[in-house]
Amino acid sequence: MPLDPSSELSSALSSDRSLCGGCHRVDRRQFLASASVLSLGVLVSGCGDGIISGPEQVLDAIPTPFRFDPATIPELAQIGGRTVVVSGTAAPVMVERLASAQFRALSLVCPHRGSIVNVEPNGLRCPNHGAVFANDGTWLGGQPTAGLAALDVRRNSDGSLLIGGTLTPPVLGLERNAVVFLTTLTGSVPAPQTVAISNDGGGILGGLAVTLTYGPGQRTGWLSLALSQASAPSTLTLSAQRGTLPIGNYTATVNIAGIGITNGAQTVSVSLLVQDPTTPAALQISTSALSFTAPLGSTSAAQVVQCNNSGGGTLTGLVATVSYGAGGTGWITTILNQTTAPATLTVRPSAGALAAGSYSATVTVSANGVASRTIAVTLSVTAAGLVVTLAAWPALAIVGGVAGSVGNVNGGPVAVSRLSATSFAAFSMRCPHAGTTINVVNGTSFRCPNHGALFNSAGVWQPSPQRADNLSTLTVMYTPGAATLTVT
Repeated sequence: MPLDPSSELSSALSSDRSLCGGCHRVDRRQFLASASVLSLGVLVSGCGDGIISGPEQVLDAIPTPFRFDPATIPELAQIGGRTVVVSGTAAPVMVERLASAQFRALSLVCPHRGSIVNVEPNGLRCPNHGAVFANDGTWLGGQPTAGLAALDVRRNSDGSLLIGGTLTPPVLGLERNAVVFLTTLTGSVPAPQTVAISNDGGGILGGLAVTLTYGPGQRTGWLSLALSQASAPSTLTLSAQRGTLPIGNYTATVNIAGIGITNGAQTVSVSLLVQDPTTPAALQISTSALSFTAPLGSTSAAQVVQCNNSGGGTLTGLVATVSYGAGGTGWITTILNQTTAPATLTVRPSAGALAAGSYSATVTVSANGVASRTIAVTLSVTAAGLVVTLAAWPALAIVGGVAGSVGNVNGGPVAVSRLSATSFAAFSMRCPHAGTTINVVNGTSFRCPNHGALFNSAGVWQPSPQRADNLSTLTVMYTPGAATLTVT
């Protein structure tokens, strides 16, 4: 969609395009329009003027988040469609539709010297020094540099996008973590149930995969799974069939994984309860154990337990009580949505004033005239700071490997590098020279995109055209062999 010819931005670009190299010598004056949309042709150049200096003024590579509605752009109506957006005084951003509900955003500021990269049919190219990039921003050749900065993209409830800020990794979210199917020996097949899968972080959550395991020593084959698509948002459909299963409670666990998620694979506990309506009422719960993790002073996400009647008649008088182990009390809240089965019990722990460590408690669920059931609850309170799951960052499996933008500490993005088999280092990703967010190069070092300062995996400045101090270090707490580390 071309700009309104009467706008200042359109006029500036139109006049500059009459000069062969003008399309990449763009200063802030030319980007005053808020969230303007440029035709891709505006930033496509078929020639170069040999300029080898940087632009007169480097635009902000990481814009402040701005709202953008892709439904208003015809080019984004189809998968693979691209457009260029300008917000305020920031540099142009290329937005690409990857799937029905997935978008990618890249800053068009070249990491080498800050020129504006041209969008070409088969990729992206810097007109100043010839760096060439793939459509996903990966550097392919020409002038050595880092890849283009990927920007955070979050979908709003109205379908619009919030674009800008340093890309945060995806977080796998589940609508619920427990599913219960009820049937009887003579009953019909239970209706399928669904679990919505979302990306509660940034970036793109792809590579979704599900695996199924049945309870130890139990009958198998009664549960089937289907994913609507392999990228979030997605829907997991579960279908259960009793077949020849006798009366009883049958359990299974669905493991859901995705590429690059920071919170690791998530699970859904599934139960198939085969009832005998001719027997007395009996209390059945969907799990006998719950595990939580929470940073100091925070409240962990709640988990839900299904409370059902596995027999006949009516099961009433449901009550939940809590008893605590050593070390701390009062850290569990329980809520039953009703006192007659079937009911849901919501369990939510709060670290509150608890010190870092492990805590245990037992939740007892009882009802009128039946045996009670218990749930063992554990809470791990972690030190305050950013918790990084190592498995979510493949580069950290290798000594010398670097993972960038693993989260934020003190309002800024954080990089982590592996120094040895048992030790890690963490750094602020702000360049000490002028505060620009640095880029990770080839998973092993850092480069400032504005002035070219180089730093090794230990954050130490390396001889390069721009002199700078070493990267600012952060504190890392790690227990050898642990699955996570904490940065403060």
